[in-house]
Amino acid sequence: MVDSERKKTVYALVGPSCTYKSKIAIELAEKLPFEIISADSRLVYKGMNIGTSKPTYDEMKDVPHYLIDLVEPGSDFTVGLYKRESEKLIKDIFAKGQMPLFVGGTGLYLNSVLLGLSIPEVKPDMSFRRQLKQYTQEELYKNLKDLDPKATEIIHPNDNFRTIRALEVIYKTNKLFSKLKTMRELPYDVLWVGLTFKNRELHTKLIEKRAFAFCANGLIDEVKELQNKYGMLDLFKRTIGYAEVIDFLNNNIKLEDMIEKITLHTRQLVKRQMTWFRANKKIHWVYLDELGYEEAFKRVFNLMQEGSLAKTSIASVS
Repeated sequence: MVDSERKKTVYALVGPSCTYKSKIAIELAEKLPFEIISADSRLVYKGMNIGTSKPTYDEMKDVPHYLIDLVEPGSDFTVGLYKRESEKLIKDIFAKGQMPLFVGGTGLYLNSVLLGLSIPEVKPDMSFRRQLKQYTQEELYKNLKDLDPKATEIIHPNDNFRTIRALEVIYKTNKLFSKLKTMRELPYDVLWVGLTFKNRELHTKLIEKRAFAFCANGLIDEVKELQNKYGMLDLFKRTIGYAEVIDFLNNNIKLEDMIEKITLHTRQLVKRQMTWFRANKKIHWVYLDELGYEEAFKRVFNLMQEGSLAKTSIASVS
């Protein structure tokens, strides 16, 4: 980007699952010149709608959304591809006189673009991945820890996908995965706003309510349709909501156990997401347990407005 663009600002509305990010982002874009770039590793997949809380067509029709419904389940969508697509979108949105607003909870995606994290460009090696399937996640993680202890500081012990990816990168490059990630200076400023709860019980109640809503809104039928169309993909098995429904459909658990497991696994995901976000000291946090929705929206709006061209905007939250 040229020097005249260096003072432009990219916005990020981040936080763990089930914190009204999508709803607030759409309302923001109705008042400020935002176009929304999804930062969610599951929204890129077509057909995975209910269990990912994907914004509906009606919700998106008046506000441009990007990096949603890009590929079929089963297709590879890497962090490197996300980074490339996002950086192009930032330029395109700026060129239209609009402002990019990243929305989501996938820390690796957000960090790759908005913290200047450089991701190694290594194509997936399906033969190597098939070889690793004979090992348990515990064995793979121990192998990674032996090879690259620093990599395990940012990869959860249960994250099979990223464990395999890190081993794949080490195998293909003969270099440590942790050392291939570098930071570079960005050609724009980034304003980070986060949504979360201080009170875990309040957040858990919302997560549980959403788990019930998944079932009421047709998640079980969605999973059946996806399995009929694509088969039993690893993607489904490692996606919260879909994995538990598969267990239910296979008669491994009862309906009430399925909802309980979706709630539990989402809580565990929230904990992992917050580990990513707490490392970013630039995030301005808005705590939802202290506020009603309308007041939370006003605080987010004001933070966004104070950090940009929106200081001169005629938009208001009244």
